[in-house]
Amino acid sequence: MIQPLSNKLQVLVDQGAEKLKKISFQNIIDNPTSEQIIELGEIMTALSPDDSYLDSVILTTQTRYSK
Repeated sequence: MIQPLSNKLQVLVDQGAEKLKKISFQNIIDNPTSEQIIELGEIMTALSPDDSYLDSVILTTQTRYSK
């Protein structure tokens, strides 16, 4: 049996500091396209302070497999 558990996104924005700013989203839609993922990252970067840029977006998917 395959049971989807959750999808999580973490947007990493470079604001010029030593560490990247991490913005997390829990329980996102199933099977987002790469365009949707990047678009969310660009939106969050636009809402960040000036001189920020999108570093990357990490998608984590959890699925349970059982007999």
